[in-house]
Amino acid sequence: MQCITFDRYIEAFNVLEKYSVEYPFMLDHLLGVAEECFPGGLSMLDIGAGTGKFARSFVERCRVPVRSYTAIEPSADHVAQIRENLDGIPVEKEITLGFFTPASAFGKQFDLVLLSHCTYCFLPDPEPYLLHALELVNDHGKAVIYHGSPTNFCYMLNLLWGDILPSDRVTDPTFTSWNVRDILEKHGIPHEVTCLPGALQAREIFMPGNEHLLEELITFSLMVESGSLPKKVLGRTREFLRAIACPGRQGPVLNLGVDAITVRKSPS
Repeated sequence: MQCITFDRYIEAFNVLEKYSVEYPFMLDHLLGVAEECFPGGLSMLDIGAGTGKFARSFVERCRVPVRSYTAIEPSADHVAQIRENLDGIPVEKEITLGFFTPASAFGKQFDLVLLSHCTYCFLPDPEPYLLHALELVNDHGKAVIYHGSPTNFCYMLNLLWGDILPSDRVTDPTFTSWNVRDILEKHGIPHEVTCLPGALQAREIFMPGNEHLLEELITFSLMVESGSLPKKVLGRTREFLRAIACPGRQGPVLNLGVDAITVRKSPS
């Protein structure tokens, strides 16, 4: 099997981003945290910021002032998109191209630290990465972690083929929100969990003639090129995805359940 590179991972992510409907629920949750916890305004660190679309929506809709926005993102293409998406937004911005590590330094702490679907990339051991991210939260701040739950179809696919998939892939799709919570509980870190609805609209992906979209979704989910999978495995993966899809108003959907984990700096 051929493991995908990080650049290929970013490319394959486009299918998930295009057809996912989880982001409005995440945005509403984050706006609620900001408005409840930081009535006087906030500084924000966005770890693994992606394209900046989510950040722009947050800054534009937030009813409390976002005084500064700091981002770190390992994809050069995404950094360019962040700059474009935040162009003209009246907020102090600092955008860094690079991977977040347990040694990443920003010279300050933040009111709000956001980790949106980035902890799968904290390899080989997520714990020091996560603990360092929490060190960047100031004394009265919060960290918000959005992470796929074990009900997520990606996790199910990786369980299905766990015995044959390579161990050294670019992310760890089997690292779920439960594992994040285990680390927090191990260190006695106070947190709250909100289960958010999420789904992938699969109607177009399953349409005849759109096999390339399904192959790309499989590539993203398993972190290996779908074309490098044994023919039987690929065929059964397609069959499995169709079988676990649920009927929705606009066609079949795949579960993209997300846990929103809100971490308090210290016990209230």
